[in-house]
Amino acid sequence: MFNSFSDEQLLSLLKESNIAAFNTIYERYSRPLYLYILSKTDRGETSKDLLQDLFTTLWEKRFQLDIHQSLRSYLYQSVRHKIIDLYRKDVTYRKYLQQLIEHFDAQPHNIAETYDYKAKATEIFEAINRLPVKMKEIFMLSRFENLSIEQIATRLDLSQQTVKNQISKALKILRSNYTRTDLLGLAVLLSIL
Repeated sequence: MFNSFSDEQLLSLLKESNIAAFNTIYERYSRPLYLYILSKTDRGETSKDLLQDLFTTLWEKRFQLDIHQSLRSYLYQSVRHKIIDLYRKDVTYRKYLQQLIEHFDAQPHNIAETYDYKAKATEIFEAINRLPVKMKEIFMLSRFENLSIEQIATRLDLSQQTVKNQISKALKILRSNYTRTDLLGLAVLLSIL
């Protein structure tokens, strides 16, 4: 419908909450942006999550949009920031994993127990790392930085209900991957940090 419209025209319509204009922007830029993200992250699901997050933010902030460069430049710049944030979070994730391993190294366990704890910790952190990007961020803020739901909602500019839902979904996903004894271990591991 709006395929022949310029980006400037589409932006103007987007600011008026025109869904067809938003869909046209999505159709025009989603594939090249996805390929760009994929080339930088080399992770399909993560790339899809980042792309979805980008367009969700575009829609949610459509009234505040103040784009001084082209829409294309704006979208690529926004996605670059999201990729940088992703790498920062991955560094934080690795730091938490290292702290957990060091904690087990400091505990007086026999070698078999230490190895088992390290393996379980690594497995659990890998499961956490496979969560969708936003869900993982919320879960880590909740469990590793001990932030309250209200603090997380404020920091990420989300509703408290969204934060609660994301934590609940993360726990449900993790529970589906582990038996009850593994979950007990998970609870112990998460309470250590």
